[in-house]
Amino acid sequence: MSRVQKFGNRNIKAGAEKGDYEAAAGGDWLEAPQRLPSRRHKHPSNKQQMTKWFYRLLILLFLALLLGLLMWGRRHAGL
Repeated sequence: MSRVQKFGNRNIKAGAEKGDYEAAAGGDWLEAPQRLPSRRHKHPSNKQQMTKWFYRLLILLFLALLLGLLMWGRRHAGL
């Protein structure tokens, strides 16, 4: 498909009316462009999910430390 077939002929006379311009160019691309969605809507944040995993990791590390200290204390209690 050639550029002229795809986009229309843009060589318009200086005194051309709007209707002539739309007819020569195909008309559809002259309408106001639709607004794109904001980045926040297009790529939503996963901040809440990351916060949830962070707190779960902190709890898991705390429990591992607690278990490790209890085991260490039982092993070295007979000194």
